[in-house]
Amino acid sequence: MNGIKFADVASKISVFIGKTCGIFYATAIILAVNEVIARYVFDAPTSWSLEIIMALCGSTWLLSAGAVTQQQRHITVTVMELVVSKATWRWMQRLALAISMLAVAGLIWAAWDPAMHAATYIERSGSAFNPPLPTYFKVLLLVAACLFFVQLAANLVLSFSNEEEAV
Repeated sequence: MNGIKFADVASKISVFIGKTCGIFYATAIILAVNEVIARYVFDAPTSWSLEIIMALCGSTWLLSAGAVTQQQRHITVTVMELVVSKATWRWMQRLALAISMLAVAGLIWAAWDPAMHAATYIERSGSAFNPPLPTYFKVLLLVAACLFFVQLAANLVLSFSNEEEAV
């Protein structure tokens, strides 16, 4: 698989996952409204909704990193783009991608052992509902970091291919 094909496939996967995660937010909103009604209208709060809402929102946040990166919707210091030449800005972006890849690689390395341990020995939250959220999030962090790393690599490949097309 050549670089452009890899970047296109990675980008499509990131965008698909990011857009699909919108369902998690919609579900979290429905659960939150349900909890408010159950708590304040019927005086019967649930023991599970808050943890599920946090899991849905946390999952979306983690899994959307690739889509945000692919769409270049993350926070950036755009004033530099106005101050430096286009070529310098392009190299600054590439440097930022390379540094981000190093940071995410460090996150993957750091998350590996806790995720493997949590997957082997199911950890629970300890609440009344007691779901296995610690296990879920440790494994999800590792998966999301890997997806994020792949998208960063795809963006780096695309930054070089876009320059070749402009020439």
